[in-house]
Amino acid sequence: MKILETSEKDTLKVIPENLDDLWHLYNIIEKDNIVWALTERRVEDKGDKLRADRGAKRKVFLGLKVEKVLFHEDTNRLRVSGRIVHGPDDIPLGAYHTIDIEPLTEVSIQKEWKRWDLERLKSAEESTKKPKIVVVIMDDSECNVYLIREYGVKELAHIKSNISKKLDPKRLEQERHNYYKEIVEVLKPYEGKILVAGPGFGKNNFQKYLAEKHKDIYKRTVFESINHTGRLGLNEVLKSGMVDRIYGQARLSEETQLVEKLLEEISKGNLGVYGLEEVKKAIDYSAVDILLISDEFLRKNRDLVEKLINSVESIGGKSVIISTEHDAGKQLRALGGIGAILRFPIE
Repeated sequence: MKILETSEKDTLKVIPENLDDLWHLYNIIEKDNIVWALTERRVEDKGDKLRADRGAKRKVFLGLKVEKVLFHEDTNRLRVSGRIVHGPDDIPLGAYHTIDIEPLTEVSIQKEWKRWDLERLKSAEESTKKPKIVVVIMDDSECNVYLIREYGVKELAHIKSNISKKLDPKRLEQERHNYYKEIVEVLKPYEGKILVAGPGFGKNNFQKYLAEKHKDIYKRTVFESINHTGRLGLNEVLKSGMVDRIYGQARLSEETQLVEKLLEEISKGNLGVYGLEEVKKAIDYSAVDILLISDEFLRKNRDLVEKLINSVESIGGKSVIISTEHDAGKQLRALGGIGAILRFPIE
C-alpha cells in the first residue's frame, strides 16, 4: 500500500498494490464515506434519441457516497457502489455507479478516520516491503503449497505423488523426481524464503533433491518437522510461531496464536472470556489485557468497537482486529466475534 499526501484533513489518497491491500480497504471503507477514483462510465449521447441509453463508455473521475463494498478475491478487485456526488458536468449527480478498484488504482477516501483505520493503513504500507510467505506442507504421498497473506491463506497447489514402496528402485526414483519437479514448478514464481514442513522423511528427501537440482531455491528454503499434513499441518505451523521466527512478525501467524491463546484460557476457565456481555464485564473490572475483535464484528458495530477499544487502552490493554478469512478468525466468529485475554480472573 502506498499512502499519498493530501491537503484534506479527512481525506487520504492511497494506491493499493496487491490483493492484501484491497482486503485492508474493504475493512476501512464504510457506508456514507466518499470515495474518488478513475472509472469507466457510459455517458448518454443526448443527440442520439434512438440510442440515448447506449452512449459510449469513457474514463471519468467520480466521487461516490458509499452504499455497498464487496471484496472479490477471484477477480482481484474491490467493488465500491453508491450515488455519484462529484463528477463532470455531463454526468448527473445522484446517479448510481460502481467503481472497480484494482491493484495500482489511485483512490481517495473521505471519512472520519479512526485510529485503527490509520494503523491498518500503516501496517499495510509496511507489509508491502516484506516478501510473500510460501509454506509447503508435505510427505511422500501429497503436498499442499500455501501463500500466506495478511488477511488469510491461499492454497496454490495440492499435488499427489505416485510414490509407492511396491515400485522397483528405478521407477520409485523416477516417480519421486516427478513429484518434486511438480512442487518446484509451483515455487519458481515466488521470491524470498520458503518454509517446507512435514512429518517423516518426505521433506528430507525433497531437501536433498533441491540441494542437487535447484540450489537457488534450496538456499532460501527452511525445513521444519511437524506432526500433520494438509490444513492441519498448516495450522500447526501457524500456531507454533515458525513463520515468525523465519520471516519476522507475520500478521496471520500473530492472529492465529492470539486466538489459540484465548481458546486455551477459556478451556482453563480463568483468563479467557468471550461474547459481548462477558467482555464488557471484564473491561469494567479493568481485567482485559488483549481484546480480540473479528473484522466482521467491527464492520457491523464500529461505534461500539471504538468505545470498547478506548476503554481497553485506558486501562493499559491492547486491541487486535482478527481476519475471518482464516481458520483462527472463523473460531473467533463462532464465539460471537469478540473475546478477551485477561490479566487476572474475574467472578
